[in-house]
Amino acid sequence: MHLSEHEVLIGKFKHAAYKPCYWTEQSLRTGGRRHCYKHGFGIKSHLCIQSTSFRGCNIACSFCWRDVEGRQHSFQRIDDPDLIAEELISEQSALIERHLSFALDNFDNMVKIVHALGTDGKSFSVRELAEKCGISRQRAEDAIIDLKNAGVVKQIDCGRGLEKKFELEQGVSSITRAELSLERSREIVEQFVATRKDIIDVHLEATKPKHVAISYDGEPTMYSRLGELIQEFRKRGISTFLVTNGTFPERVARLKETGCLPTQLYVTLAAPDKETYLRVCSSVKPYFPVHEDHWERLNRTLGLLSELGCRTVIRITSVKGVNMINPLGYRELVEKANPSFLEVKGFSISGNAPRISERLGETDLGKDSPELMRIALKYSPTHQEILEFSKQISEDFRIFPMVSQSELNRQVLMAVAWKDPSKVEIDFSKEL
Repeated sequence: MHLSEHEVLIGKFKHAAYKPCYWTEQSLRTGGRRHCYKHGFGIKSHLCIQSTSFRGCNIACSFCWRDVEGRQHSFQRIDDPDLIAEELISEQSALIERHLSFALDNFDNMVKIVHALGTDGKSFSVRELAEKCGISRQRAEDAIIDLKNAGVVKQIDCGRGLEKKFELEQGVSSITRAELSLERSREIVEQFVATRKDIIDVHLEATKPKHVAISYDGEPTMYSRLGELIQEFRKRGISTFLVTNGTFPERVARLKETGCLPTQLYVTLAAPDKETYLRVCSSVKPYFPVHEDHWERLNRTLGLLSELGCRTVIRITSVKGVNMINPLGYRELVEKANPSFLEVKGFSISGNAPRISERLGETDLGKDSPELMRIALKYSPTHQEILEFSKQISEDFRIFPMVSQSELNRQVLMAVAWKDPSKVEIDFSKEL
């Protein structure tokens, strides 16, 4: 039962949606040891709901991992905020309760695999480990992924066209076969991945979420009652991160006027200038192309950031060879907006994002072509490239000091107006 495979449409009119993210599942499977970049702000991934208030969107970004070609763009009626809030919380809680047995079974499978690899002292493929441990190939693969992420096992290069094989990492394999009993294998999993108690504890904790990311799909500010929804979460002691494309400055201003600002507001900045913006944020075969005034409207939103009174972040969603240009242009926009933070983050090659070459008009392979993923990799910046681009924007972090970086998330966070880069955790008693 993979949490991240579940998408649930919320409410009567289905303009809101919920989908557990990769990091929520990773936190649950590792007893809270693996987490996303939001952990730096004091947010636990297993307590976070990934959602959107409005699945429709007014633009069609080339790098979007959503189905911008096939999505519904408008909804005739909208749901009440309290209904959306209650359904999001109940869906997350119910799904996590069902996930516990899967996570505990995964723990047992990790123990079996460590024991199998250590006892025989040689490498095995997923298929061979599944047979040796008496589990399905899918369950063996799940356990191996977690063991690999934790540095317990490593993949062996067997040559092109041959089955991948795995063996224990050197530090683990130094244990003699006689020492690697089933109990010792369990201790290794507990040391490097998680304990059964931690897995149970985080699942119990996660049934009462403490944070909602309103960012999953579409453009959340197109939901006209967004401020009320944020208030519904606040009444329940739940913090909110809101991500917007910035093309509805009047909606952002309204959040301030009504006292309904999120805990942290992200504005996506996908270009340093209008020409690049019009290309990057509109698919070559657009259903809802970006319009000329969207750049101006985005800049109006940027102009509001320093006045809002909540934490604000400009997020540069980076696409190699497309918008990782003109660092001075980005710097000037950020300095003018003066947000709390600046984040440079590589776009995600998941979902429909591999269609980026098609959306940019550089290929015409069709959405089902297996070549799209291979071609999409050339657009995906490495963490090192993200780091170097961040340095160019910030003059080697002299203008915007680095707060943190995450290689796993390909993300760099810098302070702009924020006074103390060493202290960025949210004080929920004051900022919620």
